[in-house]
Amino acid sequence: MITLSADVGGTFTDLVLVDTERQRVLVDKVATGRRGSARGIAPGILRIAERAGCKVADIGLFVHGFTVATNAFLMRQGARAALVTSLGCGDVLEIAGQMRPRTYALIQQKPKPVIPRDHVIEVRERVDAFGGVVERLSEEEIRHVVAALRRLDPESVAVSLVFSFLNPAHERQLADAIAVALPGIPVYASHDINPQLEEWPRASTTAMAAYVGPVVTRYVDELEATLREIGFAGALQFMRSDGGVATPRATRENPAHMLTSGLAGGVTAAVKLCRDLRVDAAVTLDVGGTSADLAAITGGHSRSRMSRVIDGQPVRLPTIDVETISNGGGSIAWVDPGGALKVGPLSAGAVPGPACYGQGGTQPTVTDAAVVLGWLAPEDYLGGEVTILPDLARKAVQDLVAAPLGIALEDAAFGIIRVANAMLVQSIRALAVERGLDVRNYHLIAFGGAGPIYGSMIARDLGMPGVIVPRHPGVFAAEGLLAADIRHLAQVPFRGPLARLDAAALTRTLTQLRETMAHELDADGVDNHRRSMKILGDLRYIGQFHEILVELPDNLLERLDGHALSDLFHRQHEANYGHCDPKAPVEIVNLRIEATGKLDTPNLGSAFSHGAVPAIPGRHRMAVMAAGAKAARVPVYARADLALGQRIAGPAIVTQMDSTTVVLEGQIVEAGAFGVLRITEAGA
Repeated sequence: MITLSADVGGTFTDLVLVDTERQRVLVDKVATGRRGSARGIAPGILRIAERAGCKVADIGLFVHGFTVATNAFLMRQGARAALVTSLGCGDVLEIAGQMRPRTYALIQQKPKPVIPRDHVIEVRERVDAFGGVVERLSEEEIRHVVAALRRLDPESVAVSLVFSFLNPAHERQLADAIAVALPGIPVYASHDINPQLEEWPRASTTAMAAYVGPVVTRYVDELEATLREIGFAGALQFMRSDGGVATPRATRENPAHMLTSGLAGGVTAAVKLCRDLRVDAAVTLDVGGTSADLAAITGGHSRSRMSRVIDGQPVRLPTIDVETISNGGGSIAWVDPGGALKVGPLSAGAVPGPACYGQGGTQPTVTDAAVVLGWLAPEDYLGGEVTILPDLARKAVQDLVAAPLGIALEDAAFGIIRVANAMLVQSIRALAVERGLDVRNYHLIAFGGAGPIYGSMIARDLGMPGVIVPRHPGVFAAEGLLAADIRHLAQVPFRGPLARLDAAALTRTLTQLRETMAHELDADGVDNHRRSMKILGDLRYIGQFHEILVELPDNLLERLDGHALSDLFHRQHEANYGHCDPKAPVEIVNLRIEATGKLDTPNLGSAFSHGAVPAIPGRHRMAVMAAGAKAARVPVYARADLALGQRIAGPAIVTQMDSTTVVLEGQIVEAGAFGVLRITEAGA
């Protein structure tokens, strides 16, 4: 079987093609092309298929990850959307919550909502806090809403009425009427998008779906048309924010699930790699050109969030728990008025890019510092497809860092690396402390174009047991797309003390949820033997405001053991916060069901190969490998030549098309199973 994945970034599109019959893995990077367009992916698919000696029609599965939704929101280039809400609630997005963006600032400016106040329509109707209808939605009010929408001429409509998660009848009436009156205009109702209490987060999540929905739909439509034109006839899947994948149909129905699609692939790949290597605990470090993404893997599983805030806007949909900081290879180094060396948050981006790119950039970046130190060289950078000019890197670092600080060029370059890495070290420490983890027991999985360059230094600073560098670190996120399965999530409000739950009501609710998920998997064409379902609940101590997501085993639900369910919550609370109160009563707020459809994804491990005999360094490079050291000859190895089990003492540099791995003095790098490099301290 031939499978293909593509992870579309702002500058490059990463492609991974796996041919399991011939046990081959091919990787490639191509220019992304015009932002927001799917047309630019065709040349990359044709190119990698030609390299593989196959036709596009031979590809059976194509899994796609993209940042279209993320970019549309962050750049405020989403759809012209309208919001319909209950009378008196028109300011819900403007008022938002009580959290201040900057706690102690005298002047505050809240982030602007994605739907402005003049595109909000109020409708006379009312459902109370128990789901009872206080004021019915009349036909006259529906006509009023439709007329107002026609005047606004929106590209999409969000409908979020008060307490509709308890009784969605009015939302359904409105959504149906709008769909008939405004054909072709997508309508997103909150009882479908996020049926959960708390008015502002629910309205915000629904508004976000409406804001990015038309952008995502246009992209999906264009991609399907492009794939047909080049002869693709296999299955198409899209990466979701929670690490699962969705069919084009499901992607269009709830596009908000795609908001952080670009962050999920790398973590999904890392989870699969940890299971293959039997590594129980790891921290992922994905360093790109502009930012670095961090996530924790414990017990072979990544952590999830049921909500997150993106640029001040709450989105209450499941996502992989990833932290992002503004620190990448393109981060700009500068000296502040007090004479302190700083790195970031500004980035040179792809255009003009680091000074060494020779595209007009003059600011020194982390990449320029690595060039000055000899860690990166023109002949190795992206297989030589991207030209880098060391003289321009040296000039930028000398003029704007070394000279103002009165230090040597190499010391300035190493200082840039140390400052950038110190920020990553601090971020990993914060990630661990907030989640109750001890990083001394966690391996570092370094990937992205720049992760393997700095991973050995970061792991040493944190006292971590070692670094794992995947076989293709620069396209590792694209590999993760091939490790994901179809996923759906449904939820309903279900509230009551665990000690006194209504067993009959619970059974009815779970039956309905299972039927809903079965319908979704039917629509996706998933066979019964490839399905699995998991029941989850939002639990909390009675009187608490925030909930904890807890998996609810079938055996405890079938005979409804409230005390055993409470014990699960107490243990989870203890694990999350370091304390619990076993005597306090616990209540459930929401029931959720997660449905998975297993895909025929390839086993990438079987496709990795090594050199036949231990490699010797094909060349040496003058490089600075420690603070205050002079440049010295450092052996350079081609990664594809390393034999399985080969151990190399640092300092050393290992090169490949999509990244470079730096091994410090006092460290050992070993070519391991599944194509990985494992870096450990000598004698550890």
